[in-house]
Amino acid sequence: MKTSIFNFERTGLLFKRYFTERINTELIYWGIMVIVFMFIRNFTPAIATVVIVAGAFYAARFFREIHSPGNGIAYFMTPATQLEKLTVGIVMTSLYYLFMMIIAYIIGNLAGTFLCNLLAEIDFFKFSDLFSHSPLRWVVFEGMAFEIVSVGNHYYLLSFLKMFFVIQSTFLLGSIYFKNNQAFKTFLTVCLFHLFIVLLLMIEIKLIIINPGIQQFGNEVKLSMSDAFNDALQIFYILLVPFFWTVSYFRLTEKQV
Repeated sequence: MKTSIFNFERTGLLFKRYFTERINTELIYWGIMVIVFMFIRNFTPAIATVVIVAGAFYAARFFREIHSPGNGIAYFMTPATQLEKLTVGIVMTSLYYLFMMIIAYIIGNLAGTFLCNLLAEIDFFKFSDLFSHSPLRWVVFEGMAFEIVSVGNHYYLLSFLKMFFVIQSTFLLGSIYFKNNQAFKTFLTVCLFHLFIVLLLMIEIKLIIINPGIQQFGNEVKLSMSDAFNDALQIFYILLVPFFWTVSYFRLTEKQV
């Protein structure tokens, strides 16, 4: 009997297996995120940084069990295809993660604002010098609404999402590729790659400065090439996401073999 490469029922069972085995870890993780958002609830840059950094660690540890001899054998013996397993990983580290971050932000914002206003009312402990009444604000949702309707800044939200998916797909691949210290090794690899790109750009700039002919030509086409380069760079980063997912699939398949 031929087994289909993707089955929704098997994929659903994989989700069930994930939450059954990691429910305690998930509760602790998102509980910590709620506490973090209680303190940074009104600081949009800090919130964005936490979402990106915590998301990288979340993705880097997703497939950590495949590198353990005992857990790895059990994982690969699970009756599901590698595409189904990777699909669970992609959904959990991207869509599920974003959804849970929004929930954690909402709970943390409500609890943090309530606690701050409550402590501001307590004069006996002199908390009024540290805490003051603050209205309930939703800086994330306000910022999203502003960026969407603003003509000059509406690309910020799309840029954030693009960066988020690129980082998540990169660290998800790292969780499959590296046997230990997945987050650190993936981060180091990304830094070395960007260092290589910077060196190439420095060499190109040096050639333009040294050679007068190249410099004159560079000045003439600088403006037109700048837009084309930016567009190509945007397309490059967008294509990185499916590329890393594809590499993750083949790497996961090789890991099983």
